[in-house]
Order: sequence, then structure tokens, then C-alpha cells
Amino acid sequence: MMDFTEAQAQVVRTVAASADVGPWRRLLANVEILEHADDFQVDYICLAVVAGGDDLETRQFQLSDDAQKAVTAFYRQRRDDADETIGGFELAIDPDGRFRFDIDHGEPKRINGVWDEAREGRLDNYLEHYKAELAAHR
Repeated sequence: MMDFTEAQAQVVRTVAASADVGPWRRLLANVEILEHADDFQVDYICLAVVAGGDDLETRQFQLSDDAQKAVTAFYRQRRDDADETIGGFELAIDPDGRFRFDIDHGEPKRINGVWDEAREGRLDNYLEHYKAELAAHR
């Protein structure tokens, strides 16, 4: 069994490898996971911030099978080693290798058919959030 740091690194590597979008400025993976009796259900929205013409744009991408396996391995690591159940996480990755996990310990909403207007609105308008974050750090 891998430790927490290894499980995180595996998710970061496989999500980044899934982003076949050309040069990117930020990857964002909003992932939900639900454990069933004999398997896992994974739902995700993945966005890449890329240069588009004179400005930036977002492009969606799909998680590879390896990335989805890394997500379930991460879930198992938290469950088995930390006695912690997670409903998902949001992962932001920057090209310099920095990343940020925001783990959600609540029930997964999309998988359970629950509309989260604030989260979905943020994902729909992620580029504006990214630009505001950049401006705040200048």
C-alpha cells in the first residue's frame, strides 16, 4: 500500500498525463468518487487553461484509465490508512510542478444527482477565477 504522499503524486502525474491539450497554464480536476460494494464510481470535470489567440481559454479533457485508477487508489489510501472517507477532491496543477488538493469529505453531489450551483458556476467560469487568482498574486 502506498502512503499519502505517493498516492497524491500518482494522481498528479496521471492527471497531468491525461491533459492532451498542448501547452497549459493550469490544470483543474474536480473529481467525485463513490464506493459501491464491489467497485467505484468516478465522475469528473477536467479543465485546462491554455493560450488561445490573444487571450486565455479553457479546454476540457478526459481522465485516462490510469488517472481513474490513481483516483481510486487515493480513495483507498485515505480510507485504509487514515480511516477517512472522501467524496472527492479538486486538484489544481501548475506547469512548474506545484499542485493543490482540496479534499471534500462530504457525499459526492454530481454522482448523487445533487446540483451545486456555486460549484458548477465556478467551474463554468473557471477562467475568470484563474485570472483573478493571477491578478491577486501580482
